[in-house]
Amino acid sequence: MITYSEFIRIKRQEEEERTLSKLTNENLDEMKDYIAINKKSLEEAKKMDDGSRAEEIALQIKNALNALDQILTMRMNKIANMAIQGTRPEQAKVNMTSEEMVMFDNISKLVNENKLRIIRDIRDVPPKELQKIEADEGTDKKVIKIIADVPRFVWRNNKSYGPFGFPNVIEIDKDVAEILIKSGKAVGV
Repeated sequence: MITYSEFIRIKRQEEEERTLSKLTNENLDEMKDYIAINKKSLEEAKKMDDGSRAEEIALQIKNALNALDQILTMRMNKIANMAIQGTRPEQAKVNMTSEEMVMFDNISKLVNENKLRIIRDIRDVPPKELQKIEADEGTDKKVIKIIADVPRFVWRNNKSYGPFGFPNVIEIDKDVAEILIKSGKAVGV
C-alpha cells in the first residue's frame, strides 16, 4: 500500500532525473487506491461529525492529487520532448506506463506527420522566379523594366503605348514587351 510520502518521493525523483523515472501501472493503481481509501475515510469522518479529522483527510487528498498532477506534468513534458526529438520507441518506453506509451506514439505520429508536411510543402513549391514565369504564362501581360526612354507609338492592334521614361517598371502586352526587350529599350523582370 502506497502512502503520501511515496507520492512525494516519486515527485522528487521525477524532478531530479532528466529521463523518466520508473513509474508502473501498479504504482498508478496504488495511487488510485490511496485516494479511494482516503475518500472513504473522509465520508466516515463526516458521518461521525468529526470536522477536524475530515478537514485533515481532505487536505491529504488534495495534496496527493496535487503531487500526482505535478508528477504527470513533468512526465508528459519529458515524453513530448522525446517524441519531438525522435527518440526510438524501444528506448523511450522503458519507464512508461501503458497510457504514456500510447501518448508517446500519438505525439510521435503527429510530430512526424507535421514535419513531413512542412518539408513536402517547402520542397514542392517552385522558386518565386518560376512562380512569376508560370503566372506570366497564364496571362497576356508581362512585367518589364524600361532601361531607355520609349516614345509614344501605335502597335499593330491599333493601341497606343507610351511614352515610357527611364527608369520605369510596367506591365504590358507580351508581344509589345518582347519587341521592347529585343530593341534594347527594356528588360524582363
